[in-house]
Amino acid sequence: MSTSTRHLILNRCFDAIQANGFETLRTDKEIARLKITKGAFYHYFPNKLELGYAVVDEVMLPFYTAKWAPLIDIENGIPAAIHSILETEKTKATETTIKRGDVLSNLILEQSHSDELFRQKLEIVNEVQIKILQRAIMIGRAAGELKNQTDARSMALYIIGQVMGCYTIGKVRASKETFVSMVGTLQKQLNEILILHPTAPLFASNASQMPSSSNHEPSPQDSITAKPTEKKASKGKWFSKGR
Repeated sequence: MSTSTRHLILNRCFDAIQANGFETLRTDKEIARLKITKGAFYHYFPNKLELGYAVVDEVMLPFYTAKWAPLIDIENGIPAAIHSILETEKTKATETTIKRGDVLSNLILEQSHSDELFRQKLEIVNEVQIKILQRAIMIGRAAGELKNQTDARSMALYIIGQVMGCYTIGKVRASKETFVSMVGTLQKQLNEILILHPTAPLFASNASQMPSSSNHEPSPQDSITAKPTEKKASKGKWFSKGR
């Protein structure tokens, strides 16, 4: 038995988890599909839970690190790099991947409440992404590309959370179009609240993704940039001082 067999098992099970979740994973079926013996499988993974831990550590962590890899060790061009990563999320999306959803989000909902070690490992995957973004935002501030008042960690958490949310809503609606539209909205919001000197060509593609003002429905994120308004009650109305 070789490490290549182990990697084959991990990647095959990762695909199965992406498609149907961890709880429905049937190791016996995956063993049959891989045409390996049960002895070979259990040599590496004594039980299903240990397999799940290994999938998170050895497949998911590199998978999500690679997603944000363009920001690692970057020293300038932060806005363009973030925009490009989000564009990649839109262009690589398919109806199948959106219906499956984000595997990290799925596992967080599925496993965090039932196994503490599983939760901790998923948290590490989440935290690695946040730290990559956090560092990039701090570099962007120092380079004069991003707004100084931006709290780097809070913004990193916001971006990661929004991307996960886009996958979740896209999944529940079974709609790639919804996912692409939501990511486009996120790009526009980052342009407004994060970028110090946004350039039109870089973010011009967002316009085609945004719904027109006539049918645009407000989202929770709109409150970030919206100015609060107050309605003054007229005298004699229900909210007047005389009531």
